[in-house]
Amino acid sequence: MAIGKILPACKNYLWGGERLRKDFGIFSPETPLAEAWVLSAHPDGDSLISFSDEQESKFQNGYSQNKHNTGNVALQSENKANNEKLVPPSLSNAPYGESFSDYIKAHPEAAGTLARSFPFFPMLIKLIDAKQALSIQVHPEDSYALSKEGQYGKTEMWIVLDREEGAFLYFGFQGECSEEEVQRAIQEESFPSLLQKVPVEVGDVFFIPAGTVHAIGAGIVLAEVQQNSNLTYRVYDYGRKDAQGNTRELHVEKALQVMERKKVSSFMQEELQNKGKKAVGENAYLELIGSCSYFTVERLSLEEVGYFCRELGEESFLSILVLEGEALLSEMVLFPAEKTMTEKDPVEQRRIRKGESFFLPAEKAIWSLEGKGQFLLSSLRKELRDSLLR
Repeated sequence: MAIGKILPACKNYLWGGERLRKDFGIFSPETPLAEAWVLSAHPDGDSLISFSDEQESKFQNGYSQNKHNTGNVALQSENKANNEKLVPPSLSNAPYGESFSDYIKAHPEAAGTLARSFPFFPMLIKLIDAKQALSIQVHPEDSYALSKEGQYGKTEMWIVLDREEGAFLYFGFQGECSEEEVQRAIQEESFPSLLQKVPVEVGDVFFIPAGTVHAIGAGIVLAEVQQNSNLTYRVYDYGRKDAQGNTRELHVEKALQVMERKKVSSFMQEELQNKGKKAVGENAYLELIGSCSYFTVERLSLEEVGYFCRELGEESFLSILVLEGEALLSEMVLFPAEKTMTEKDPVEQRRIRKGESFFLPAEKAIWSLEGKGQFLLSSLRKELRDSLLR
């Protein structure tokens, strides 16, 4: 299989800004541009996967023949502007590429053997630009979500990419609270005063288990890695109104049933707090920053002209999101009989840049990055986590 470039589904929520377009090169005509789902097989925002420069060029230029609509805001907007009828998601042989969910259904082996234990592709990755504060919210864990909503819950993590001076987020309660105290604070519009207000710096990592009350504050740009779920219970929204003058729906009753009403003592997973970066190659440094049943996430830094190389196996795919800089991505697929690199193995190379997202299907291969920048590496590799924690 080849290296796939992910073309994101984009969301124009009222709190978004322009940073994803200006700083990360995300294509979307929508304003504001709040989120780019840079790896998604979710029906609310299915990414596209492209294996050719021609498909990518047509996407970037807004060129359209056979429309693709699975929550991809850029393509929906173009359809509306041209007064054309939207084509159902099943017609995914668009010139832009194939829907990522259709690709995974057609090639389940691309997700890897570890993905077989999940009923669907387990991971979703976003870039988020919060020009304004997001609502204060909470996500249920799996058992509650499955019994009440018929879908999975949501554990997630954030990596802060940029922030305005004084920016902060809310993360859990300041101390243990009763349900009555929470209800009263919501009614009196003082709910934020119960929460931990955490100043943020570039590079900060937050691991957010299901049940943790949280909110991204104004002036923050971050990457989010999460379960493949879009289930959110909104608790508090500052009384904001949309363009039609309507307040957004709150889900207080359900939120009270799933939230952890106590102080969160650690923002990162405790076992990862003191691990730090490890030298893993020439001017290359790797840091394990999050791991759970649904994802394992590393942050790779290449300094000067850095070089990093690793084997890819059949147990998991690899997602590469470029957070900063650029590099040459190379992949050499190994023939079944081979265990090491040989001259006869085919090599594919792609120049990758800030804001771009790539998908390497699970297979026996060796891949490398050479350049300067910072990269988010996401997979399902449990044995990788175990080895890095030693």
